[in-house]
Amino acid sequence: MTKRVAIIGAAHRFPGTTPETFWQDLQAEKDFVTQVAPDRWSQEAFRHPNKRNPGTSVTFAAGSLGDISGFDPEFFGISPREAANMDPQQRMLLELTWETMEDAGLKPGGLRGSQCGVFLGVASLDYSYRMADDMASIDATTATGNTSSIASNRVSYVFDLHGPSMSLDTACSSSMVAFHQACQAIRSGETNMALAGGISLHLHPYGFIIFSKASMLSPTGRCQVFDEAGNGYVRSEGAGLFMLKDYDDALADGDQILAVVAGSAVNTDGYKSGLTVPNPSAQVDLMRRAYQQAGITPDEIDYLEAHGTGTKVGDATEIKALREVFGESDGTPWCALGSVKSQIGHAKAAAGAAGLIKTILALHTKILPPTINVKKPQEVITEGKTPFYVNTEARPWVTPADKPRRAGVSAFGFGGSNFHCILEEYSHQKRFSDWDGAPQILAWSAATATELITDIEHSLAQLEQQPQAEEIRKLGASTRAGFDPSATQRLCCCIDDPARTHESLEQARTLIESGKEHAFTPSGIYYSAAPSAAATDAKTAVLFPGQGAQYPY
Repeated sequence: MTKRVAIIGAAHRFPGTTPETFWQDLQAEKDFVTQVAPDRWSQEAFRHPNKRNPGTSVTFAAGSLGDISGFDPEFFGISPREAANMDPQQRMLLELTWETMEDAGLKPGGLRGSQCGVFLGVASLDYSYRMADDMASIDATTATGNTSSIASNRVSYVFDLHGPSMSLDTACSSSMVAFHQACQAIRSGETNMALAGGISLHLHPYGFIIFSKASMLSPTGRCQVFDEAGNGYVRSEGAGLFMLKDYDDALADGDQILAVVAGSAVNTDGYKSGLTVPNPSAQVDLMRRAYQQAGITPDEIDYLEAHGTGTKVGDATEIKALREVFGESDGTPWCALGSVKSQIGHAKAAAGAAGLIKTILALHTKILPPTINVKKPQEVITEGKTPFYVNTEARPWVTPADKPRRAGVSAFGFGGSNFHCILEEYSHQKRFSDWDGAPQILAWSAATATELITDIEHSLAQLEQQPQAEEIRKLGASTRAGFDPSATQRLCCCIDDPARTHESLEQARTLIESGKEHAFTPSGIYYSAAPSAAATDAKTAVLFPGQGAQYPY
């Protein structure tokens, strides 16, 4: 049986939602697909209903992240000039790396010098195409800003990570092939921790034009996954990162565990009827190897997050392969099928990361998520003694008490690079009701009051969606990085009752907005707008004497 890997942290960006509301939006059957953000390029100049018209696409329907221009280069030690020449994918990966580390309860600076690896799926070079459209904009930083290899290497550089660092392009399976390589590095002992995931942004019409010419894009602008009416996919933006760790080490260190990777495998289609045509026998071999190595049989899988793009050939091939591996049902279908692409579209290099995030959330909440836009399932799903049913509404994920919930996740690249993994739930996390009574110090720091308020509002949004002790712990001073002396805005809250956390943060926001340089409340909230001790060579102490104030304040 293969060595287990723990997923201890994650961060993501997907269209039409926020990290705090993504799961609720999925359950509510929200359709995230709109149009490419209007600031990317002139859609009218590049759209034409005839796919044979040169230099145009039949559609710009897409899952779009909207405005992605915001970035704080100084925060990551990057000059504004260099940042302007950096692919926004690199910028967003830096932000997500920080968020992933914090979600894992790790101080981002605490991994400096470690053997933590970085494995990223990056297949799009859209920003470099924009540079090629204007050669005069190219300067010395254009190469590092627009090279796939640097996407991973820059993360390793900024965070001083010394483990293996690589960018992988296997098209639509990129993020999950990178995820598998990270798992393999941990299983082999090359490292005990790694960042893995992928990203895809729409920064040039090139991608839409080439896939329109190939008749891969849906003229209706929706991924009708598993449906008889499926006629192609719709492109989407997105990004997802995961912090992985050796399972035994994660247990020993008391880390949060979002899910357990019981097994994963990668293979390639080889020679077949066409370069972009899927090979069912390769998919069958891949899944059988993954389950054999994990020591799990397919009938132990309750949910399958399929690659499912909404193309007739791709979906039918995938289902046929699944049916060969899973066998027939004795009666009622028992394995739910789903694909996040039905709601957000096909995020290409980040598509697998989106499916993995969705599956982790399903395991964590014990809810089977819906797949939308399915009116008449393909016959290959419903015929005979099928073990599968398309889950079209959110429902409780019920299993016997002695059986952990397990799910399979697939991702296939259009050149033939295939991925499948098995996820298991980890059900021993502390919940909100398990608060152990020890006060928790929450801490924030920022350069301006506006930035500090933004951080507070983000924390409030986190707690609104997941008011658990674990979420409060992630805001604690022991897991958050302190900033340099220029970060003059500082706030800390002493929380001794998790039920009052929201109230305390609202009070903290009011203190910041009051305009005072220093403020302290009897309930344990301290705010300072003055330079830190390191900046003034003065000594600052925060007192919690327990018997009333010993000094005036």
